[in-house]
Amino acid sequence: MFRNALRTLAAQRMRLALTVLAIVFGVAFVAGVLTLKDTITEAAATSAADDFAGVGVGVRADSEHVAGDPAALGPRLVERLRGLPGVATVRGSVTGPAVVVDRDGDLVGRVEESAGTNYAPGPEGSDPLYRLTQGRAPSAAGEVALDEAGARAAGYRVGDRLRVVAGGGTMDATLVGTVHAVDARIRLGATLTLFDTPTAQRLFAAPDTYDLITVAARPGTPDAALLDAVRPLVPAGAEAVTGAALTAERRDLASAGTAGLATGLLVFAGVALFVGTFIITNTFTMLIGRRTRELALLRAVGATRRQVTRSVRLEALITGLVGALLGLLLGVALAAGLLALLRGTDTAPPRGPLVLRPGTILWSLVVGIGVTVAAAWLPTRKVARIAPMAALRANPPSPAGLFRRNLAGLLLIGVGVAGGYATVKAAPGGNGEPVLVTVCGVLAVTGVLMLIPLLSVGVIGVLARPLTRVFGVTGTLASRNALRDPRRTAATASALMVGLFLVTGLTVIGASLKDSLDHAAARGLTADYAVSTTLRDPMAAATVDRIGRLPHVEAASVYRTVTARIGDAEQEVAALDPVAGPKVMRLDFVAGGPEALGTDLLVERVEAESRGLGIGATVPVTYPDGTSGTLRVGGIYRANPILLPYLVSTRVLDPHLERPIGRQVFVKSAPGEARALEATLKDAFGADPALRVQSKDELRRGLGAAIDLLLNIVYGLLAMAVLIAVIGIVNTLAMSVLERTREIGLLRAIGLDARRVRALIRLEAALISLFGALLGVGLGTTVGVLAVRGIDLGNVPLGATIPWPRIALFVVGALAVGLLAAAWPARRAARMSVLGALGSE
Repeated sequence: MFRNALRTLAAQRMRLALTVLAIVFGVAFVAGVLTLKDTITEAAATSAADDFAGVGVGVRADSEHVAGDPAALGPRLVERLRGLPGVATVRGSVTGPAVVVDRDGDLVGRVEESAGTNYAPGPEGSDPLYRLTQGRAPSAAGEVALDEAGARAAGYRVGDRLRVVAGGGTMDATLVGTVHAVDARIRLGATLTLFDTPTAQRLFAAPDTYDLITVAARPGTPDAALLDAVRPLVPAGAEAVTGAALTAERRDLASAGTAGLATGLLVFAGVALFVGTFIITNTFTMLIGRRTRELALLRAVGATRRQVTRSVRLEALITGLVGALLGLLLGVALAAGLLALLRGTDTAPPRGPLVLRPGTILWSLVVGIGVTVAAAWLPTRKVARIAPMAALRANPPSPAGLFRRNLAGLLLIGVGVAGGYATVKAAPGGNGEPVLVTVCGVLAVTGVLMLIPLLSVGVIGVLARPLTRVFGVTGTLASRNALRDPRRTAATASALMVGLFLVTGLTVIGASLKDSLDHAAARGLTADYAVSTTLRDPMAAATVDRIGRLPHVEAASVYRTVTARIGDAEQEVAALDPVAGPKVMRLDFVAGGPEALGTDLLVERVEAESRGLGIGATVPVTYPDGTSGTLRVGGIYRANPILLPYLVSTRVLDPHLERPIGRQVFVKSAPGEARALEATLKDAFGADPALRVQSKDELRRGLGAAIDLLLNIVYGLLAMAVLIAVIGIVNTLAMSVLERTREIGLLRAIGLDARRVRALIRLEAALISLFGALLGVGLGTTVGVLAVRGIDLGNVPLGATIPWPRIALFVVGALAVGLLAAAWPARRAARMSVLGALGSE
């Protein structure tokens, strides 16, 4: 039977080619994602090991801010550590965001990863981490050194004047040297700027303070012994860990990031494979239907029922194996190409060799073979029912089987719709609601998939009416061909439906989020402009003060957010200027008033109700610097989408911060002077690469642009599923043409010319595509609206928005895809020899 399976595959190779292609694309997605993840993780692990090479012990703060003496991790501790036995070197470092500005005023390199740190010479006068290649090390304020790649990218040489964005502002400096550094950030395409230690501490921490002190052991001193010696000297609020632990943390952080990305991508790979199962099932159903006589003959000459079934399933296994191997090769090639492409962008991953692990090979084979065998399982069950004296044609599905399938589909739809509606009504915004709504949506979608054969009869019948009027006999033949085998039509349409269902559902959710956030920003913000930093560091206090003193400004307030303990739980707390804050942000008070912002705690209404807080209540507070106190609740306000549930004034918060934080200042213009203020802000800060000036409308558009970008990424990932659906349409039509060879020959013989034969196939494809598209967008819109009802955005009220123009575009696109997919089968049908077709069986 093994040889029989191989002969059958060889004979059916053209018919199985498109099925193999669907498997190849699905497996390539999986293999490419796994290879990409392993390559990036391994490169990040290598970078982490390089960063902490030779480090025996590291001493660092164990929280965001060290309580007590801010100089606890300072020169005094460094000197004490140097005096320990077994210590070779001790190095204190302080690091923060810093980016070089090129001669055109643009930021250089990968901005989010670019950093500044201190050049820390040891007793011999050099820093072992940074080897000077030109010039000298920075030794005073106004001097910097750059990594070699960063200096080349910016176009600077030693002795040039340049600008660096750091510490919330832009500083002028002289390039005094370039260095070679083994640093993960440089591998990512970022720039590294070196300052003298006092300047770096002023920019990124506090005077005489480090954020990490590394200790290297002398030969023969174990890291564990060094750790035991260091720990007694570590001040409160800090911790000592081994260099191996620092490396492992960096590696785990990189692995967690890539694992999350890989999981998201594998979801889309799963969607593509799921769509592929429809094609595989359809192909084997059609092949087995054509081979009824052949399989019956095998039974007649002595093959048992089990042998025939195993032979057909072996064909599926071999098909899956071939598709999986080709998909693995394509996936590795795609991963290599994507890595090469990304290395020229701002999102470049760490450099390293391509990594192909045995697990990737195993999963690719398991997925490719498993999906193919599973998808072919139901069609091969029919083999067992073929008797030795089988009929001359394949038996259609029994009415009982269709009845049970339809009944099960109706029950699943009923449970899904009723459950989703009840969940949304019973607990809107509840914590468990999104999960329950998702489960109900999956049940409803599964029910619709089971009912598609039944739905195809009615829906295609309606869609076919205009075709019969416009195209006459050709339209009638196309509609009858589409309805000839409802299960085949359903399987083909389902592949397209799944892709459009996901695209439409996510589009509805994205449009709803976009409109809701836009309305929320318009309602919650009364400021006309915002000035924010381009990096992740806070804005300099001098810049904040300067904005408030500009002409045409009625009010300007910095917006700070911190984590503090309110009562018995950690909470996000916002802070605004006590006078200007209520002018730039809408505060709709239920109780109390804006005057309470000066010294009291303001609480959002729902949060106050859930915590049982009212005006006059006293709340214990632990501030970021570790000090504790109490605050009186002086106001309760309605939800504002921009604000957090807890609000204090900068007058209350700032004394508890080591350095001012806050990346944004909201500015309100004096009455009638908005245009003048815009010109003033752009004159003052427009040329500063450290700052960005945005109008209220630009802020709102920025929120929408982020959602649009995410949707475009999702569309690109789902394109694989749609591509596989197109392959399914081509496959079904091509095999249908082969099945109907004699029929097409008869039609040609009685006067149907080649042009109308092509039209016949194209109209059939259009009907199937339109049917799948209407089901997909209808189901996607419904589930998208239900999902929106289940999303809780806290302070942002979320309403459903249905983007009808875009949904209409999806339907038109699906129709165009169907017509494109029909091109090859239609051409093949039109070129058939009439006599040859009439002589076929």
